[in-house]
Amino acid sequence: MNNPKRKKTVAKALLERLNYFMGSKMTQYELSEKSGIPYPTIKSIFQGRTENVSLKTIILLAYGLGVKPSELIDDDSFLAENLDLI
Repeated sequence: MNNPKRKKTVAKALLERLNYFMGSKMTQYELSEKSGIPYPTIKSIFQGRTENVSLKTIILLAYGLGVKPSELIDDDSFLAENLDLI
């Protein structure tokens, strides 16, 4: 019997992409400064305490990373069938 793949929240998928783009090149504080998103919000995302992430936040995070929003979410984790949307 196949074990179905566990679905991720948008926040979890976003966190994985942030880690991918940031690597060791940027700190959470630097991301806050570059994106204009308050540091406590960034910290909450990285600690997994954020359940919902707005499109505005995704756009600002992409800006802070120096990528297009489409690049930030260009990953199979963001496909509807892989996300826990309900």
